Amino acid sequence: MDDRAGTVVLLASDRVGQGDDELGALLMRSFLKTVAAREEAPDAIVCVNGGVRLTTEGSPVLADLAVLAGRGVKVLSCGTCLDWFHAKDRLLVGEPTNMAAIVDLLSTALRVIRP
Repeated sequence: MDDRAGTVVLLASDRVGQGDDELGALLMRSFLKTVAAREEAPDAIVCVNGGVRLTTEGSPVLADLAVLAGRGVKVLSCGTCLDWFHAKDRLLVGEPTNMAAIVDLLSTALRVIRP
């Protein structure tokens, strides 16, 4: 049995790209809405650094992430990052994980997407 994930989305920020933060936030919302609307979903979404803000209270993309989680997508947030932002108790979608699990997932994935 092959335990590798096919596609993993790595979200290292709550924005896409650099330059204008407002535009970056809009692009991230559009990216996740588009991913959630696709017939083919990724196997996992991994949130690190500022990306963990997407899975916590107040995030504008919670509904899209919940749809993906409901379809079986693993939504994982870096536990160290949640601690850093004092947000572990505000995690609303997915589950916390550690760097060893993140490295294992990324290094065995067939494809990693980082918007």
